[in-house]
Amino acid sequence: MLVRLLIFLAVALLIFVPLNWISYRQLTRTHPKRKRWIVGALIAGNLMWPFIPFIRTFTPFSRAIRSTLGPIWFGWASFTLLYTLFVLLVLLAWIPFRKRPLHEFARWPSRVFLTIVTAGFLLGFYQALVPLRIERVAVSIANLPPSLEGKKLALMGDLHVGLFTRESRLQKIFTTAGQLAPDAVLIAGDLLDDDPHFVPKLLGGARHLPPQIPLLAVLGNHEIYGDPLDVQKSLAGSRIKLLVNEGHPIGDLWIAGLSDPAAVQRNVAGLAPDLGKALQGKPATSVPVVLSHQPKAIDDAKKRAMPLVLSAHTHGGQLGFRPLRWSLAGVFLPYHLGLYDLGATQLYINTGTGYWLFPFRLGMTPEITLIELKRR
Repeated sequence: MLVRLLIFLAVALLIFVPLNWISYRQLTRTHPKRKRWIVGALIAGNLMWPFIPFIRTFTPFSRAIRSTLGPIWFGWASFTLLYTLFVLLVLLAWIPFRKRPLHEFARWPSRVFLTIVTAGFLLGFYQALVPLRIERVAVSIANLPPSLEGKKLALMGDLHVGLFTRESRLQKIFTTAGQLAPDAVLIAGDLLDDDPHFVPKLLGGARHLPPQIPLLAVLGNHEIYGDPLDVQKSLAGSRIKLLVNEGHPIGDLWIAGLSDPAAVQRNVAGLAPDLGKALQGKPATSVPVVLSHQPKAIDDAKKRAMPLVLSAHTHGGQLGFRPLRWSLAGVFLPYHLGLYDLGATQLYINTGTGYWLFPFRLGMTPEITLIELKRR
């Protein structure tokens, strides 16, 4: 673990030290009257670095540091990356006009860029915290039994409940899910922001879901990064039924809940995803629905001809344009949002009901998905 942390810090510093230097140098030369603000942002944006080795120690101090300095650090790191790319573009445009100093040539383009970034940040901040999108999706399954025609599942994921998660927001999420009158509510992992300390806050929000509606969940990578055994213990017998490589019947549906692949990467014994185990006990007439945090489950599900996989994890990159099915996550992942028909198996990816670390969701507003099953 120590070696992995040191490698991460070394690589991160090799990337972000040059980005900080380029951004600071160009900003102060281009906007000299704003130097105090720039220096302040530079300092605030880098205060997190000394505390990164303690980010998952789960003490009151580390929780406060992670929740306060973490978003500023992540926001500043993202800004320096964007501003450095902007500087490179301006540099290319400046080459034909080399007689004019670069900082003078860049002044107005930089003002426009900073205005756009500020407006985008404010809109993304609002969209992360206020709207709640209901995505209604009909999923057609071959030979669906008549008893399952019109069956509804409300899917959410990536709540990332942490220090600054508002209880009123959780109330709105679970109340809204209940108002959809689903046959079950499913949470596709990352219930918490790593720390099991916030399980009571999560359960407080879950109490706003009508008691007759089953509430099932699976582990996500952030539970694995924290203390998955503590999460299991804290949720045992609670309002939230946590499925760890096990199944649960909802009428003639069998919800096969998987653990998360991060357990393999972090060598957490007994928590590797196991679809075979999750299908044990399934009645022959039941239709299986695989619930997994990461879309990686699709590979095993396709081999077993599972009709439907429900997942989350990608957040849609917290930046995208739904009408074109484009998201930042799609630049890196083959499956990143919405419904994918992959032959015998279909995959739906919820783009997240909360946010990770930085309260920003531009074009990817928080989502609750209402899945309605249809006969194909």
